[in-house]
Amino acid sequence: MASILQTLRTFAHPHYVINFLLSIVYYFLKTVPPFCSVIFEDCALEMREYELLTFLGCVVALKNRKQTSFRSYFGTVCMFAKMLSVVLFLRQSPLLGVIFIVVCIIHLAFLPEPAYSGPSSVMYFSGGSNLQDELERDKRVTWLVEFYAAWLPSCVSFSAIFAPLSSKYSLDNLKFGKIDVTRYPEVAKQFNVSTSTWSKQLPTLILFENGKEVTRRPFVDSKNRIATKFVFSDINVVQTFDLNNLYDRCKKNLQSRRKEKKLEPKSDSLKKEE
Repeated sequence: MASILQTLRTFAHPHYVINFLLSIVYYFLKTVPPFCSVIFEDCALEMREYELLTFLGCVVALKNRKQTSFRSYFGTVCMFAKMLSVVLFLRQSPLLGVIFIVVCIIHLAFLPEPAYSGPSSVMYFSGGSNLQDELERDKRVTWLVEFYAAWLPSCVSFSAIFAPLSSKYSLDNLKFGKIDVTRYPEVAKQFNVSTSTWSKQLPTLILFENGKEVTRRPFVDSKNRIATKFVFSDINVVQTFDLNNLYDRCKKNLQSRRKEKKLEPKSDSLKKEE
């Protein structure tokens, strides 16, 4: 029940409300009097419009098969619905199409998708030297680092997954970090992460142990430079990087180090007595 209420509160944000309204505005104006008779002089969808709606349904079904969250699903549906609305408005009148495009741009500019604001234990790196310093500062610390682009929807969506994972699994010797590779392209080059517009490597998650890379997702074939598709859901991240076992192992190491520190003063006092 609590999760349902949280979801409702999330989608009550003006960004999602207006995004939904923009997705259905053409069909509303085309079928609801008196708007349809004034704007289109007709209050029924044409056969071509029904065909395009069917096509939209097929595209959405294919694109949403492996969405990581309902927010991602909702965003994809609205995106394709608005793209179809642009086509339909332009078919009716170029002026209507341009007006709709301008409204969509204003919506994205002034009401962007809200960033995740829940609990988080993520460190943001300010460059390659900063990241390298942290990896080498204490090699007993395990790092899970996200290489991302702030402008990419898939990275924006994943932030709402990565942050809660960091809050749940973070320890003094198990840490989570992020670095924007579009701001620091030298880091992307150093860790072989493509930042091109058509890149399939963003976001990229890399696990570092003892200061060195252990594994990453998506995996990239070194010969063909092809990234293997990876679905960035919380379940997949936990399973792929074995976070449960990694957390238990790091916690045991941390406890043993603390016990050793507690024993050190006692041994020193015994030496003095001798």
